[in-house]
Amino acid sequence: AGVGEAMPSGANLLDDLLGGGGGGGGAASSPLSSPMAAPAGDPLMDLLGGGGGPAAPVASTSPALPTTTPYEKNGVTVSFAMEKDPLSSANTVIHATYTNFGPAPVSNFVVQCAVPKYIQLRMEPATGNALPAGGSGNVAQKINLSNSLEGQKPLMMRLKVDYRTQAGAQVSDIVEVKL
Repeated sequence: AGVGEAMPSGANLLDDLLGGGGGGGGAASSPLSSPMAAPAGDPLMDLLGGGGGPAAPVASTSPALPTTTPYEKNGVTVSFAMEKDPLSSANTVIHATYTNFGPAPVSNFVVQCAVPKYIQLRMEPATGNALPAGGSGNVAQKINLSNSLEGQKPLMMRLKVDYRTQAGAQVSDIVEVKL
């Protein structure tokens, strides 16, 4: 739906996310999520294209720093420590930490996020794009979310995690995260 157009009742709020129609972007190879029919009203179906995989565990969003690990594969881990803005419960800051506990380093590491239209997303640049082996270092990134429908709609996003293994294999996974 374009700006100023009324959205039909029950319409998927994410149909136009990332410039796509109802079908989402190009297909991404992902063992975590394979293309499949979406249950009616699944608001994450069109985020970054692809089908719905298993949702990540739900984490509490209290003023403390609850943590969740929405991605863990091949030794690569994405961890989120979340905090609510004390002045506005609609605003959440995620302190993302990317670590490689595997035996070989990974390169070209990038995380992309997509959110429904009712959430504003601002990602700060990551501190790097290489993850050393054995958990000997990490990359950090700050992600700011503002939920315009706080109390009515939950925080959610879809993550696309891309990296290259030392053997030269390109890994690209998509995971849904409900916070």
